[in-house]
Amino acid sequence: MIKLILEILFCSVTLSIIAQEKPNIILIMADDLGYGDVGFNGNTIIKTPHMDAMANSHLKLTHFYAGAPVCSPTRGTCLTGRHAYRYGIFAANEGHLPAQEVTIAKLLKQNGYITGHFGKWHIGTLDPNFSSKGDARDPEANFAPPWQRDYDESFVTESSVSTWDPLSTSVPYYDNGVITTDNLEGDDSRVMMDRVVPFIENAVSNKKPFLSVIWFHAPHEPFVAGPDYKAMYPGYTEDEKNYYGCITAMDDQIGRLQAKLEELNIDDNTIIFFCSDNGPEGKELDDGTLTKPGVTGGLRGRKRSVYRGGTGVPAFIIWPGKTDTPSVSEYTCSTLDYLPTIIDALGISMPDERPLDGISLLPMLDALETERPQALPFMHKSKAYWIDGDLKFITKNNWDVNEVYNLKDDPFETTNIKSQHSNKVAEVQKQIEDWNISCYISHSGGDYDTPFTPVALWEGIPQATAIWSPKNINCTIYPNPATDYISLQSLSHVMEVKIFNAQGQLVSTIKDPKHRISVVNLKTGHYILKATTKKNEVAVNSFLLK
Repeated sequence: MIKLILEILFCSVTLSIIAQEKPNIILIMADDLGYGDVGFNGNTIIKTPHMDAMANSHLKLTHFYAGAPVCSPTRGTCLTGRHAYRYGIFAANEGHLPAQEVTIAKLLKQNGYITGHFGKWHIGTLDPNFSSKGDARDPEANFAPPWQRDYDESFVTESSVSTWDPLSTSVPYYDNGVITTDNLEGDDSRVMMDRVVPFIENAVSNKKPFLSVIWFHAPHEPFVAGPDYKAMYPGYTEDEKNYYGCITAMDDQIGRLQAKLEELNIDDNTIIFFCSDNGPEGKELDDGTLTKPGVTGGLRGRKRSVYRGGTGVPAFIIWPGKTDTPSVSEYTCSTLDYLPTIIDALGISMPDERPLDGISLLPMLDALETERPQALPFMHKSKAYWIDGDLKFITKNNWDVNEVYNLKDDPFETTNIKSQHSNKVAEVQKQIEDWNISCYISHSGGDYDTPFTPVALWEGIPQATAIWSPKNINCTIYPNPATDYISLQSLSHVMEVKIFNAQGQLVSTIKDPKHRISVVNLKTGHYILKATTKKNEVAVNSFLLK
């Protein structure tokens, strides 16, 4: 009996040691911070000493991309490793993070981590009866708070707040699901870090590894700095003082975080990723004047742009044992790569074979790769863009590739060299179309094991196969996943059904289908169904055949 008790105690101690050895993970994101808004990317005005020290002492990434040129889709890519079009977050304040998505928080929580999310959420509403963006946001349909997305603790807002005295913005902070007004005066970055620090201290005292997602509001509008921070920038306009000051205030809190990790003696076991969610707000006028203070470091375009100024953002990685020597990498990487990298490092497997758009960065971090082995995909509103090696391809509104840039020779995207790459253009065009079909299947719930109806209508690329139609109506396929047959619900008087495979190829046409449509002769996999009614209405949906 004593031997059994000792064995149990030994196993408990061993498991505790293993848990402690798992690295802590911190994902930090600024909001609308331009590539050129930090000292480590050459800014000589804005004071960012703590971020500069962290970036210049570890791995600075010069070709890092936000998942989209606007905030909500990028945030989805950070957590899922999948493009936001796969689950309907097409733009800021559109759609939400479905519960069926597998996230970093879900996977790490299942593997013994304490999980916390702090600051901006922006990938769903926080109250089914209220949205800070108004009733048009459809708060009930898009209710997806972090406390229902595998976070043990959260201190969040649905959308942006003032970076000074955040309560003045009338956008509520939710502390673990409850609206709070406590300690919301002064600098918003400090307000957030006041919640992050106890979360980390609690995890350490309980000998638990932690995931801390810290999404600052700075320097998104309304950007306001406190008096002491504004005083650091004499001689500048009021807008510039506020913008520069709130960035420096954020930098101070990032420095505070690093100091706390060192104080707790966990800095050598904590991985930190830092980036911005997109480029800086505002426009560049014809005379070169900027309507907002943020800068891109010369990159073309700004927030909402398909050029590098929209998605090329400041970034660095601190990874004990991998980034201890100061270095700079031109490796093409993205917020899409966070999840694949983290689960690769921890030896965690995805629970299914749903497509990921990101890749593990471990080969790059271990100096085994110098170039990204697969293309980096983007899609935003009426354009898709694609980075493959040194080349970037941009489509025009009819989805044909119209611009090509060599990002190594022409990082500011000044010279369109499409005419020099006609063969490559055709190849990439096909890749974009195939990827778009894959995203459509995901958006329709094709990656999930249970029936799923997306909140938002598909906004992706129309295909040459005319699968999509502007007169689409809704229909539900049952059962989904299917085996021998499918039925169409909420749809009557169907004249014709066409079934396409995942590559967009027509595999079956059924005239005047009955209640049940046989699929017994099809191979297993994902399919897209297009049904045409006698009123010439078109319904499109996807299904999984097992």
